[in-house]
Amino acid sequence: MIVRVFYIFCLLLLCISVSAKVLYKTVKADGSVVYSDVKNPGSVPVNLSSINTVVIPALNNASSQTATQNIRIKKVRPEVQYTVFIRSPEAEQTLRDNAGGVKISVSVLPKKSGKFQLIFDGQIFKTQSKSQFQLESVDRGAHTIKVNFLDNSGKILASSKQQTFYLQKASALINAN
Repeated sequence: MIVRVFYIFCLLLLCISVSAKVLYKTVKADGSVVYSDVKNPGSVPVNLSSINTVVIPALNNASSQTATQNIRIKKVRPEVQYTVFIRSPEAEQTLRDNAGGVKISVSVLPKKSGKFQLIFDGQIFKTQSKSQFQLESVDRGAHTIKVNFLDNSGKILASSKQQTFYLQKASALINAN
């Protein structure tokens, strides 16, 4: 306890000695200003008040509330995750059409207006706002399809999985007697 009182007493003496010193201001030839507790040639004593005060603004006053109200807080919405499904033809489905007609139907969840881009055998085939594509004169064999869902600016929001379907046509060589 006595040691603690001694340290407090020493701290008070240090504060009194610091506040009793004179501060000098010197303006150099280049215009820079130097403050020091040592008197130099051309230095001028600076009059400091005996008590330094700092005003801290209150947090709940009207001016701080007005400033807070003027700042608009942008709400961050979570980005919507869209999913594109190819409803028909099903993956690995075999279609039979002698004219080579194929109807592709897709859906997107959650529902949103936009554009659908059909990628047929690795090439962009068509971009449209309808979710159904009608292909004509498709050759027989294996074909891959994929559909991108685009916003109105053309940005891809979602893509379906690539899937394969097979088209068969009747051959003129079968039963050609």
